[in-house]
Amino acid sequence: MDFHPACLPWLKNGDRVLAGLSGGRDSVALLLLLHRVGVPVCACHVHHGIRGGEADRDARFSRELAVSLGIPCDEVRIDAPALAGQWKMSLEAAARRGRHAALEECALSRGCKAVALAHHQDDQAETILFRLCRGAAGPKGIRPVREGRHGLVWLRPLLHLSRKEITDWLRSIGQEWCDDSTNGAPCCARNILRREALPALDRALGRRVAPILARSARLAGETAAALDEALAALELIDPQGRLYLPKILAFPHALQKAALHWYLRLCRVPGVTEEGVRALLGIIAPRGPARCMLCGAVTARRRERRLWVEDAAGQLLLPGRGREK
Repeated sequence: MDFHPACLPWLKNGDRVLAGLSGGRDSVALLLLLHRVGVPVCACHVHHGIRGGEADRDARFSRELAVSLGIPCDEVRIDAPALAGQWKMSLEAAARRGRHAALEECALSRGCKAVALAHHQDDQAETILFRLCRGAAGPKGIRPVREGRHGLVWLRPLLHLSRKEITDWLRSIGQEWCDDSTNGAPCCARNILRREALPALDRALGRRVAPILARSARLAGETAAALDEALAALELIDPQGRLYLPKILAFPHALQKAALHWYLRLCRVPGVTEEGVRALLGIIAPRGPARCMLCGAVTARRRERRLWVEDAAGQLLLPGRGREK
């Protein structure tokens, strides 16, 4: 058992790392491995306010495991059903978003430089299939390293390992974990992909497809990264963080779309979609409208051959610097 190579620089520099600890096999393995190799680690368990007594069991197990290892562990409670209603999204999506926010807050309060999550290769395959079925541009997967807000780095050190490898390792050292009974229920698309679609693909091809999908995602990610580097080298952004449109308008149509998508991602606009990019294509045209609404209550504006984006409060969303008044 080892860590993903891309995560090693962040795990070897001596900075404190927060590990998300659900009590399930994957997060238990992650915490144990971080502890064994001497990474300064603390843990955070997020109770989602669902699953009743089973969730209480998971919280108790996580606390006891952390105590046995001498690792500080915070427990954060969120009300996922209430958040789903407030944010008008599915329970699963609200739980994920609420959990992410809780881990971020806990990491900052603990002085952590990184958050480690226990996604593995089978999660990667499931995510790739899910995104492809929703119309994603290529086999986009989970990144092993992602820079987030407030200088936090989000790590997936087990992303190269299969669920079976993790399970076999835990059994070899006699370590227990908690099983989430809802993972096996056909209650959402991801569960069905995990329990039915991926095994069916394994049988159809006569081998595990998870490593194949992960390889496709890695290759697509390398191509996307190369395109990002090429766009950055073209100096498309002015000193105020706005996109300089004369250069963009000289590009072929496909490259215009790529540049606009790249800029929105640099500005950390949430939920960038093809429809949003198409809307931007409309306003960058010399005779197009001067503004358009994007997802997440974000507005894009064009003036004096420049494009920028701002949130609902009118604060600028600038590349790599979050919000500025």
